[in-house]
Amino acid sequence: MTAEEKGVYIYANLLDINQDGKIDMISFLDPEGRGIAVAVDRESNGMMDQIYVLQDVTGDGKLDMDDKLLIEREAIKLFKKKDLKEGQLKLFIEDAEYG
Repeated sequence: MTAEEKGVYIYANLLDINQDGKIDMISFLDPEGRGIAVAVDRESNGMMDQIYVLQDVTGDGKLDMDDKLLIEREAIKLFKKKDLKEGQLKLFIEDAEYG
């Protein structure tokens, strides 16, 4: 894969688990529907406070801190949006690659 072709699609499922009208969980899936990560905002305050990463998304063949940081960055961007509604978003992450 050349530098111009690098990047992957990730699906983000936005969930309001406690039914308070605010997104408090985001599950990330690859295009085949396999889990990549789960990010949680337990206080429903727009600040992610837990993240679980399940799959290599940096393309280095390892599940490590780089994967956590990439998913954390994307989750924080989403949680900061005020107009989030439950549903699924298709995201293109330029600096990601499945390992």
